[in-house]
Amino acid sequence: MAGQLPSTPTPAQIKVHQIKLRAAPLLDGGQFDLAIALLEEVLPLDRRDGIVHKMLGFAYSNVQNTTKAGIHLRRAVELGVTDAETMTCLAGILRDTGDTRGSLRLIDKVLDSSPGETRALNFKARMLRSMGDAEAALDLLNRARDAGVWHAELAIMRAEIHRKFKRLEDGLGIIDELLADPRCPDHNRRDALYERGHTLDAMKDYDAAFDAFSRANAMLPEPKGVIPIDEFREIWSAEAITQIPAVGDASDRPVFVVGMPRSGTTLTEQILASHPRIGTVGESNALTLMLHDKLPTHLDADFLKKVAGVYLEKTAPSRAGKFARIVDKMPENYYYVAVISRSLPNASIIHCVRDARDTCLSCFFQNFGTRLGWTARLESCAKQYAFYRQIMDHWRQTVDKPILDSCYERLTSDPRPNVENLLSHVGMPFDEACMAHHKQKANVQTASVDQVRKPIYTSSQERWKRYEKHLGPMLEILEGY
Repeated sequence: MAGQLPSTPTPAQIKVHQIKLRAAPLLDGGQFDLAIALLEEVLPLDRRDGIVHKMLGFAYSNVQNTTKAGIHLRRAVELGVTDAETMTCLAGILRDTGDTRGSLRLIDKVLDSSPGETRALNFKARMLRSMGDAEAALDLLNRARDAGVWHAELAIMRAEIHRKFKRLEDGLGIIDELLADPRCPDHNRRDALYERGHTLDAMKDYDAAFDAFSRANAMLPEPKGVIPIDEFREIWSAEAITQIPAVGDASDRPVFVVGMPRSGTTLTEQILASHPRIGTVGESNALTLMLHDKLPTHLDADFLKKVAGVYLEKTAPSRAGKFARIVDKMPENYYYVAVISRSLPNASIIHCVRDARDTCLSCFFQNFGTRLGWTARLESCAKQYAFYRQIMDHWRQTVDKPILDSCYERLTSDPRPNVENLLSHVGMPFDEACMAHHKQKANVQTASVDQVRKPIYTSSQERWKRYEKHLGPMLEILEGY
């Protein structure tokens, strides 16, 4: 990504090149803020360096500053940087800002010139599927296969879509063929095992499904332990919280949907976002980037004002005035309830609660990779669940902030009154569109993409009972939850 020096470089170009070499490993290592600082400092030396704009666009997209990401990626393209990586990243920005047609047009340009470009094929297929057009996604993937394009991710997605259409034997055949292929890299082999587990689960072969999920998770590192809850309570004591100034922004636009992953956060988000006056930013990492290493003593008035300002800027609706509320369904924002109460005191918080056993099993079965390392073992899923519930109990005792508990089982068993409660909590009138969330065409970019395309259903309740004989250690930890 760093590019090469011209044949007769100027001193400024030499410095720019050196900074690009320093920024490249920062980008690869996820240190996006450091990369941005370096690249922004050197940009004035050569504003026509397309690679610098590309690197800035990539970095800003990863810290969810879509405005700046779009500016730099467009400039990179204008300067002739039109590789598939740049074009796909820009297409992702267009998608995330609501320009679905523009995003697809850009990807189609890549595919027009390079029909076998796997990155672009993967992006377009996933986008079509997220829009609810899985048939078109499958057709695209089948045509690529027939043209001789081989890529493990494309094969896995073909299998996923076959499962969606209940062509289970076909999907299982694709996965088993991939697992037998020596070209398949280990990380794709792990992905294929997760898909094998889901397919076997749909075929009701629960022992074989559990074996596939266990093999997939065994390929991930041993999870780190959670901090002791007593240590968390001591850091975020009632006394420490009262010392945090309440000087944030009075906006009531943010709606935080929090809880454990796989607890109904996406369903809740899609129900709310079906309302004509409610939008969504999906899972925003804006708070995590600002708060992940902050203690109560760091939260002075200036910092809290910054938190509110940056958060509202990053989650601003693309069409000003249309939405009175914006949903952020990053589940792990439950860590920041105390800060939300001080920096965004009028924000709404909805806490999604689901049966602990179903939640933990679903986390274990979901392919989160290394992002949520604790999902790789059943015992660590249970320990994380216990830790999260203790945190939520602590906030209820120490933070003066209304939080609505939304029970997944009640929401799916008796939707109407529970949807009314959700809307009332965020100050919005009931709208019938919220009862037909599955008909919306908006993109869904989370693991629940297929589930939220269905009417509300109850078949995921008490799923853990199908696997009970494998869950002994997990069930012991969860006793009482």
